[in-house]
Amino acid sequence: MSRRKRRRTKVWSRNAQILGLFGFLTAVVFMPTTIMLFFGMLPTVGAALMDRSGRGIKAVTVGAMNLAGAFPFLLSLWTTGHSSENAISLISDPRTIIVIYSAAAVGYLIDWAMGGLVATVLIQQSSSRMKEIKKRQQELVQQWGQEVTGEMPLDAYGFPVLSDGLDSDDD
Repeated sequence: MSRRKRRRTKVWSRNAQILGLFGFLTAVVFMPTTIMLFFGMLPTVGAALMDRSGRGIKAVTVGAMNLAGAFPFLLSLWTTGHSSENAISLISDPRTIIVIYSAAAVGYLIDWAMGGLVATVLIQQSSSRMKEIKKRQQELVQQWGQEVTGEMPLDAYGFPVLSDGLDSDDD
């Protein structure tokens, strides 16, 4: 490994350690919020792990809806007393979990529907483009003759062979 690559890896690991430490300290300081988000955002983690595209679009879609479902309960936690007991009582309430996970399910539905919609639009666009290309090809054949199609048989010199067996230069 080159010296430059080693240095970049060393810097990255140092930055990752600092970021990890900062994240851990923030999670400890805001423990009730961490508890709520940990259990509430589990569908987002599942979406991130299941996303095969590698772009994380499903995780973003599900995560946005999941956070939207969890936000009212986070506000309730912050306004009624930011304690671990309140966080656990909110998470243990079945209505809370149903609302949060239902919002995540809506995120999955949006991802599924948009994938189908985008595929349909792309198919329609490509179909219309193919029609334009075929029309343009026909115009070119009318303008330049059948030779431009590349489908006519040619003799050894590259001249079209006529169907009656006579070469085009014999006329």
